[in-house]
Amino acid sequence: MTTALDGLAVGLDRFVHVPAEFASYDTSAADAARFLAVPPAQLDALAAAGLEHRPGADGDPRFDYVDLVNVATFAGGGRSVPELALRFLLRFAASPASTWYEPRDWEVTVRLPTMDGPVAVRVPDLAADGVAALPEHPGPAGVKTASPETSTSAGAEFVDHGYRSTVRLSGTAQTIRDPHVRAVWTDVVETLRSGRVVYQMVPESLRRQPELAWSLGQADCIVVARLLAARIAALGQPTRARRGYLLGLVGSDHAWCEVAEDGVWKSLDGIFAFVASGGGRERGFALDAPAFAHACAGSRFNRLLPCVGEDAAPLVLVDGQPAPPWALAGVGARPWRSA
Repeated sequence: MTTALDGLAVGLDRFVHVPAEFASYDTSAADAARFLAVPPAQLDALAAAGLEHRPGADGDPRFDYVDLVNVATFAGGGRSVPELALRFLLRFAASPASTWYEPRDWEVTVRLPTMDGPVAVRVPDLAADGVAALPEHPGPAGVKTASPETSTSAGAEFVDHGYRSTVRLSGTAQTIRDPHVRAVWTDVVETLRSGRVVYQMVPESLRRQPELAWSLGQADCIVVARLLAARIAALGQPTRARRGYLLGLVGSDHAWCEVAEDGVWKSLDGIFAFVASGGGRERGFALDAPAFAHACAGSRFNRLLPCVGEDAAPLVLVDGQPAPPWALAGVGARPWRSA
């Protein structure tokens, strides 16, 4: 009979552990066992099987939270935020193409994590292409409403409270024409598909060095967005990495690249293209959507809400520094219609 430990042990062989110089071994064994939903004895067995850990001041093992997320994700339990976000992607990528672009109204609620220090979260970029603020109505208790005045036009990047925003997102079908840009794009997506680089969670400190992360065989959407932006910029093409939220049943932090061509910004989403062309099968996902994968090389989708900030900057800060990986903003989104 397959046990939870068996599934987690399989997950150990499917991702690249965080390099020691970028790891934070600060999650206790008790917290790690609760996170993975296994008894302490099974956690000990998992550590013996290869889950990286270091002794704490009390002599008990400490684990890196990013490694724990990757273990859980690659075990295929289907309950982690990355897995839920991928499931939503599978749903909308398999829908008719018109539904990727038509205007959609969203009510987005962002709640701050509870931390010891002051917390700040980035606001939606209501001045971005395809984003329009909608008339507001009273939000949930304790959550303020973001208005157009909190967008880039007023220079504000963060708020220190949870917020609610109603927005209309409009997509557009576009294609990158520059053959040199397309060559960079194809190389990145094919490298992910080959498995030479594993799509997994990466710590924020390593995300700041996308070429290094790539060379170590690990990348998430932030690494891919920054890598594409850097490589395309080296060609002399105006480009930028963006970060915001993938909206759906679960709101998920997501990043992508944008390239200036034909007088507009065109989006390049390497992770979407990877998943739409069969990536993620080892985690129980399988999507054969070549039309959607092709659309990821230029099109803007109506489920992505960009936030204010440059170079796919972190969305949540604590004491002015990127929040630890477990301190995520709580993001909820649902279709909304104005009265």
